[in-house]
Amino acid sequence: MNAKELFDAEEYFRCMVSRNILAQEKAFFFCTCSGPQNLEGCLDGLQQENAFVCMDDTSDGALFQGKSGGWYKKRTFTVFILHRHEFNNMDDRREKLSLCRRLFHQMVSKMIVDADDLSNELVYLQTSSVMSREIGRYALSGCTGLYFMVDVNEPLDLVYTPEEWN
Repeated sequence: MNAKELFDAEEYFRCMVSRNILAQEKAFFFCTCSGPQNLEGCLDGLQQENAFVCMDDTSDGALFQGKSGGWYKKRTFTVFILHRHEFNNMDDRREKLSLCRRLFHQMVSKMIVDADDLSNELVYLQTSSVMSREIGRYALSGCTGLYFMVDVNEPLDLVYTPEEWN
């Protein structure tokens, strides 16, 4: 990665899901949505799937100046890990939520390893703080899980070029 190319989060998480043994064994399907307000529609449109890793393909961001004086673009990515459960069966809901938690922990452990590997382009992945929240019992009817948010702070090329201005 350089200051002109940004981290491809969709490809990163898609690949992670396809390579994780638990995700493969439990048939987690990778998909994208544009914000949490479109999540239920996404799940409704995929009736044949029971387990999902759904990445929000929009990201929040901010520009900031680092301690060294260079500029960075902070992008926050949100990933949902969801599993359908038998409606009104709290034991099944707990079991599926536990499965989603296990996959989340495995994904975070992989992100930590990737961010610590200086030979790849993931050194800007901010794994020292990964916020997560579990989905409420009544938020998505018949579906449980959680979402997490991870930041990527990428160097940004903000060179002023006079020729670009009148």
